[in-house]
Amino acid sequence: MLGLIKKDFLLIKANLKSLAIIFVVFIMMIFQGSFDATFVMPLIGIMLFISTFSYDDFNGWNPYAVTMPNGRKNVIRAKYIASIILTIILGIVSLVISIGISYIKTNNINLEEIISSLMGTMLSSIIIISFLYPIVFKFGSTNGRIILFAIIFGVVSIVALIANFVDINPVINMINGLNNYWFISIPIVCFILLDISYLISNKIYMNKQF
Repeated sequence: MLGLIKKDFLLIKANLKSLAIIFVVFIMMIFQGSFDATFVMPLIGIMLFISTFSYDDFNGWNPYAVTMPNGRKNVIRAKYIASIILTIILGIVSLVISIGISYIKTNNINLEEIISSLMGTMLSSIIIISFLYPIVFKFGSTNGRIILFAIIFGVVSIVALIANFVDINPVINMINGLNNYWFISIPIVCFILLDISYLISNKIYMNKQF
C-alpha cells in the first residue's frame, strides 16, 4: 500500500509547476485582500489529488492494480490516506503562510482566528473528498466531477428554496453554537464523513468490473 501512496504523490509531483504558478497568483491576491490564505492551499491540494484519478483512468491503472495482492482494498486505502496526508501538509503550509502574511500586513497575529478559519477549510476539503471519491470510483473521474457539481447545485438550490418557506434560523443558531467547540466537533465530523465515504467507496470498488 505504501507503493500506491507513493505513486499518487509522484503523480501530484508532476503538477508542481502548475501548482507553483497558481500559488504565486493566489499569494498576490491574498496580499490584496481578495482571498483568505487558509482557503487556498488545502483546496488546491484537493484539485491536484482529483487529477490522480484522471491519470489512473487515462493510463488504465485500475485493471492492473486489482491484480495485486489485496489490490482492491489497498487502492481505496491508499487514495484516502494520501488525500488526508496531503490535506494536512497543505493545511500546515497554509497556517504558516497566513501567520506570515498577517504579521507583515498588520504587525499582529490573531492565531485563534487563523486556526479557526483553517479548520473550517480543512473540513470543507474533507467534505469534498467524502462526497467525491465514492462518485468517482463509481462513474470515473470525468463523469464523477460532473455528477458532483450537479449534486452540489441541486442541494444548494433545494436549500435556497426551502429557506424561502421554512425558518432555518434554529439550524443556523445550532451550527453557530458549535463554533465554541470546533476543536472537538470538526475532527469528529471529519472522521465520521471519511469513515462512511471509505465504506461506500470500498463496496463500490470491490464489486466493480474492469
